[in-house]
Amino acid sequence: MNIFITGTDTDVGKTTIAAWICRHTGAHYWKPIQTGNDIDSDVIAKLSPSTKIIPEAYRLKTPLSPYDAAKFENVEIDRELLCKNLGNTVIEGAGGALVPIAKNFLMADLIKMCGAKALIVAKSKLGAINHLLMTVEVLKARGIDILAIIINGRIENNLKHTIEEFSKLRILSIIPHDEDLNKVLQTTALPSEILEMLK
Repeated sequence: MNIFITGTDTDVGKTTIAAWICRHTGAHYWKPIQTGNDIDSDVIAKLSPSTKIIPEAYRLKTPLSPYDAAKFENVEIDRELLCKNLGNTVIEGAGGALVPIAKNFLMADLIKMCGAKALIVAKSKLGAINHLLMTVEVLKARGIDILAIIINGRIENNLKHTIEEFSKLRILSIIPHDEDLNKVLQTTALPSEILEMLK
């Protein structure tokens, strides 16, 4: 089984969560499309050195959505290259569920095409509940199976309950903020639901 990590926004900690899962399960890592100068697979290699990294189908330099970066660089994205026969792989999307990839093709469509379970990552900040619930609605509307939610940063218990009540999903883990990411990833236990999926 594969897990597709999608976020409520950009810069919410998807790569950190991917490294955390890979580090504790031995799962492979794949980022189908990379845009901008920051290379997420390099972060994975640093935080989870033993992880097998599958090369990106597309690596675009322009820090925009895959659709706009590809247009800017005169690249035509072939959907067939985004569909691999993978097993026990953590797939990381770019940005959120409605980020455009190609004409009439969004990140949520890629999740569906991969046949993976979605793991939603949100950052603990103002507006997180709204972004979370919208992401849940988008994925459910497309018939995508959602595994759960992961929160980056501490949240109060009442907010946790609110998110779970309205999303009808569990928050599997809350990752504490710490400058020492290696320490956090090593000491934070991985939920059994994820371990079972990636055996």
